[in-house]
Amino acid sequence: MVPWDAEIFGFPVAVYRTGAEHLDAAAQKEFIERFQFWMRQNRISLCGCTIPAKEPYSVWKYHLGEAGFHVVDFGLQATLNGLQASFLPEARSELRAAVPDDHNAIETIAAESFRSGRYHADPLFRRELADKRYGSWVRNALAARNKVDRVYVMGEPGTIQGFYHITVEGTVADLRLAAVAPALKGTLLGFDLYASALHLLQGLGVQRIVTNISATNTAVMNVYATLGFSFSEPEMIFHWHSGGPGT
Repeated sequence: MVPWDAEIFGFPVAVYRTGAEHLDAAAQKEFIERFQFWMRQNRISLCGCTIPAKEPYSVWKYHLGEAGFHVVDFGLQATLNGLQASFLPEARSELRAAVPDDHNAIETIAAESFRSGRYHADPLFRRELADKRYGSWVRNALAARNKVDRVYVMGEPGTIQGFYHITVEGTVADLRLAAVAPALKGTLLGFDLYASALHLLQGLGVQRIVTNISATNTAVMNVYATLGFSFSEPEMIFHWHSGGPGT
């Protein structure tokens, strides 16, 4: 069960994790029966599943398809090692830590700016719910009371141009979520946001940066490639729908 998404969407959501590398005909039949029973028993409207896009997991494309899953997205991990020794492009803007006066603007940008990701890519899922999820994401990040979650912004209070949610643990940073205001898409401010984030992390002593990205988000992939990231761990992302509220 995925209580966080269920709370946002207003209906039960689950994740299925594969076990065996391969199912014979009898096991395939049992898998489908047990899966469908569990979904009905828990009144699940949507179930996600992610598998590596490589052997031997590729056979699960068939198993999941037989159970009613469909492919909605492809993911990649982007990594930058040795940040301290990296030569970064000049940062024309600086990021600052978000303050309470920024929160509404950040949530608005998050709820209006995204077009990629598994929920936006799923043609059976309602767009307004996918948008709502990103708004809730940054709201939770801004409310976090730990030293790991950090939200930075570009621009002064009242004129926020973009934001970045980043986690920092020791010398490793995870780039979680970033966006510029919709009116600024297609400008150089998008690149500036990413470059500025790397300069900030370099100043914090971070050595390694990781992030997950939708392979359909080619604009951001190009930015990461320009900044020296490498890509690995391709994966396929599936959704199953009951025909309930998410469709």
